[in-house]
Amino acid sequence: MDSAPKSSDDRVLVVLNHLCHMITESTSLSAILRTIAEAVQELAGARWGLFLILAAGRPPEVYGSEEALSLGPAVLQALQQTPLPQHNSSPMRLAIESPRSAIVPLSALVMPVIHGKRLRGALAALYEQVPDRPPDLILSLLVSKASIAMEKWWLNAVVSQSYANVIQALASAIDARDPSTHRHSQAVTELSVAMAEALGLSEEQVNRIRYAGILHDVGKIGIAEEILFKPGPLSPAERAVVEAHPLVGTSILAGIPYMEDLIPLIRHHHEHYDGSGYPDGLSGDDIPLGAQILAISDTFDAITTERSYHRGLNIAEACVLLQKEAGKSFAPDLVEAFVRMVRQRLEMPAQRE
Repeated sequence: MDSAPKSSDDRVLVVLNHLCHMITESTSLSAILRTIAEAVQELAGARWGLFLILAAGRPPEVYGSEEALSLGPAVLQALQQTPLPQHNSSPMRLAIESPRSAIVPLSALVMPVIHGKRLRGALAALYEQVPDRPPDLILSLLVSKASIAMEKWWLNAVVSQSYANVIQALASAIDARDPSTHRHSQAVTELSVAMAEALGLSEEQVNRIRYAGILHDVGKIGIAEEILFKPGPLSPAERAVVEAHPLVGTSILAGIPYMEDLIPLIRHHHEHYDGSGYPDGLSGDDIPLGAQILAISDTFDAITTERSYHRGLNIAEACVLLQKEAGKSFAPDLVEAFVRMVRQRLEMPAQRE
């Protein structure tokens, strides 16, 4: 039976609801586990709270307050020396030997997280003296939230790896068709990611731009070789075929799960700020930010690459050309941010325009 007084019931519900919200909103696993460890101190009356992740092939991860983290190895040692219970209904009571408890050992109530008969983690409430009525229910509720968060994180990791594998397979298909396209896509990806990071975009936005950069020319798989590898300028009919590649790329990705977020970036990476681009003639802020970043990076790499039909510009020349296109092909503020990023990476002095 839980020892928490009735007056604390509302606070327990608030904390549990907050954890549910964090899990639903896909808050980082580390933030969720730190919150759970801190809740052990507040709701279970513990001196310290810790959560340990135990993953095969990786060192243990310990979450809790800065003061409590030093107790992690001692809790782990005690846990490894104790047989696991057959079920998780009640916490294990362990004696914790550590430099902090050299005179009187600390006591820990530990709720293990077991998946597939393997110990995956543990929630520990550490006391100088365990209460007469241990807070079993509170610890059980908190560890259940931790278990759900960990399971969701592992499932997301599997999905993310599958997602990365699909992208790599598509990238390999592009490379097999035209190795120069692979080099170009790699360069566009690196420039776009650097630009996104310079703009302070979130990790999720940066990764979306990264994957879109790799695949932005996937639609060129459908272009005939006599057009794709033509050494000179294209005819109007041939250019129309090439300009359809964002739509072809969109069609390819539309049938693949989890690719929905990449489609707007790939479809619109040839739109122009003034509305003169293709395929939809979008303008200004109607063009997704990620697509605008890809467009600048795409152009920069294209004009600095030597081709049989044109000389590759040097970096300074390319920056000047981009600045001339500000307000026409590209958003002026993004051009300035891109040029600044490129110059900083190459440690180039600013040019007088």
